Amino acid sequence: MSGATRDSYHHGDLKTALIVASEEIIRTEGVEGFTLRKAAKSAGVSPGAPSHHFNGTKGLLTAVAIRTFEKLGAELNALPSSGRPAQDLRTQALGYVTFAALNPGLFRLICRVDLIDFKDPAFMQASFEALTRYGHAAAAYFGQEPPDVNKRVFHPHMASAMATAHGLAHMVIEGRPALLFDTPDPVGTFIETALPSVLLATWPDQCVRQT
Repeated sequence: MSGATRDSYHHGDLKTALIVASEEIIRTEGVEGFTLRKAAKSAGVSPGAPSHHFNGTKGLLTAVAIRTFEKLGAELNALPSSGRPAQDLRTQALGYVTFAALNPGLFRLICRVDLIDFKDPAFMQASFEALTRYGHAAAAYFGQEPPDVNKRVFHPHMASAMATAHGLAHMVIEGRPALLFDTPDPVGTFIETALPSVLLATWPDQCVRQT
């Protein structure tokens, strides 16, 4: 089957096929191993198809990042809510770090503003929605208004809450737990045994409310 015929045959789901193919490449080889040619070959389409449908590498990687945020949001939204702000914030942070540990390549991608169009409206919406539960938990803990996608207001304590989970996630995917635990699975050991204690020390049940 020729490339042109394949592209026509896949017209209805070609974009999805390319996104899924790109996602798998990034899972196995990291974003450093990604190329449009590899994505096209994996999806079974002509080499020019990714550029035609996504306007190049940045467009396709942005689509993958959107899909990644949708998956992150689904996992964070599925976490239990206790009704206790501190516990809920710790639960969300644990979920965030766990997602990064299980999806290191894709997590690195959504952090690479040089590779994706972070001003793309669909990307901005997906990233906001993915972290809505996290943002609401942090807002409740610090006694502040929850984030509003239409009104950006910088709150230092909210930024600190996001930076904490983000920093811990990068610590995990960069292999830092291996310096702390001499076990066959230092990342798993850190997430299961140490991370809850770290989060408890960071956000104890009693919080001094901010004005």
